[in-house]
Amino acid sequence: SWDGSSLKVVTTNLTPGYLRRNGVPYSAAAVVTEYFDRHAAYGDEWFSVTTIVDDPAYLTDEYITSSSFKQLPNGRSWNPVPCENR
Repeated sequence: SWDGSSLKVVTTNLTPGYLRRNGVPYSAAAVVTEYFDRHAAYGDEWFSVTTIVDDPAYLTDEYITSSSFKQLPNGRSWNPVPCENR
């Protein structure tokens, strides 16, 4: 769902795997809910991603992680180049 500044994504039917390398496993019953949020703070634009994993097979509580990214002015750190065929 999208409310203009936040996007919620729910993923089910995952292939079993691990939450982190050498970490806790998750099962096919896991549900991953992600929130993608745009917000302003200290005069800057930010983008945050919050991930919540709920897995009754391996987790006794929700596993939650979050990362925030600051928008750089004029895309100054973005300098893509085309791939070269060799």
